[in-house]
Amino acid sequence: MYYNILYCSIILFIFIFSNTNGISFTENYGKSDNLQDAKCSIEAIEQANKDQLHSILRQLTNTTYFRLFKVNLHQKCSAFASSTEKKEEASCTSGASEAGPTYCSVDDGSTKDSLNLYPKKNPFESFFHHTTNHVDRTISTPEADAITMEDCEREDYWADICADIPTNAPEYINLQRNPERWTGYNGSHIWAAIYAQNCFARGDLGNMCYEERVLYRLLSGMHSSINIHISLASKPPIKGKRVDWEPDPKRFMESCGSHPERLKNLHFAYAVLLRALRKVAPYLYNYPFTVSDSAEDEMTKKLTQRLLDSHILSSCELAFSGFDEHLMFSDGKSPSTLVTLKKDFKGVFRNISKLLDCVTCQKCRLHGKLALLGVGTALKILLLPEQLLTTTLNREELVALINTLEKFSHAIYSVEYLTRLYWEEHKNQEREKHEKDIEKLNAQIKDITSNQQQNRESSFSSRTTTTTT
Repeated sequence: MYYNILYCSIILFIFIFSNTNGISFTENYGKSDNLQDAKCSIEAIEQANKDQLHSILRQLTNTTYFRLFKVNLHQKCSAFASSTEKKEEASCTSGASEAGPTYCSVDDGSTKDSLNLYPKKNPFESFFHHTTNHVDRTISTPEADAITMEDCEREDYWADICADIPTNAPEYINLQRNPERWTGYNGSHIWAAIYAQNCFARGDLGNMCYEERVLYRLLSGMHSSINIHISLASKPPIKGKRVDWEPDPKRFMESCGSHPERLKNLHFAYAVLLRALRKVAPYLYNYPFTVSDSAEDEMTKKLTQRLLDSHILSSCELAFSGFDEHLMFSDGKSPSTLVTLKKDFKGVFRNISKLLDCVTCQKCRLHGKLALLGVGTALKILLLPEQLLTTTLNREELVALINTLEKFSHAIYSVEYLTRLYWEEHKNQEREKHEKDIEKLNAQIKDITSNQQQNRESSFSSRTTTTTT
């Protein structure tokens, strides 16, 4: 009887474990699904990325020209209350090193009370009100509308969309020496401000107009890329345990892998940047990537031309047509509505740019500004007339565009790897759980068998005694 029960328990274990399969990568978010607001499938984007783009972008961002980046990391935060910022700075600098558990960790400041997105009232307002040389700056609503409409119709209206990500830093930063990875910093309050304070009903795309939906999906795609890079290098080296940074598949699954819409937004954002790259290709093809090293300059030029000549950019309509900027600020809207949309769109983007100044982790601020500048540069390229591109784009915007493309490319490339790692770990954990269950079951069976044996022996002894008597 014992062996029959044991046999059945083993069969049960095999059956349970063999059916503990995770959702496959394809089932997880549907490679064949079309990208909303796009004309291409996730599979088309991924195939192009695997075939050529990922490899070329990895090499290109390692060249001297594209790995050196200037950005101002010392702008003062104007979006959060000063008391919150001081608390963040104190907790952020408390760690001794990147590997320390408290490095760049902060108190959660995501409460609405801590937000201060609007300038305080001028304390001297009442004083100036009573002076005799006061200038009346009153402008009527019709006058203001007329000025704003004229401004929005200018060809170069989008030229300053990245103005609040200043690149006037005195020194370059080597991006290869500062890889994007886990730091311990909790930026949830920053993302809460980005989504909540800029009129984004997070995830509820049905309530957004087309322009708002595009910006939301670009930011969501950027957010997903950041989370994937953190998941790829989430466990720091520990002496005697790990010699290098290791991934955290569980973190990936919780932040992105189990959220198909976030992965789709990542692919959508990548498609938008690819379209921008294609539009600016004639300008970049013979661009002078000069770093005072002729061999390095030539290599950078050749890699750039390989990227621009890649099949996906030169002949495949599916990938780069994933987004059409001509649908923005059109669709039969009235002139006044278009003016409002343009103002709001630019205003929201610039407001988000200022929010990044409130990130107290320097590496996090660096990569956040780099990615947002890359997205902003793509929008600038797509929304400006072609004839203005040569005079309005600067070096740091080009560096940000290529590096952000590489970030999105590598994030997409790593999704399958992190998904596989997660289910391998999941299966191992399930195996260990089932093995413990089997051991527990076996122990229970042994106890039952032992008790039954003792009962039989006791019963036999009682009958023997009765017979003898």
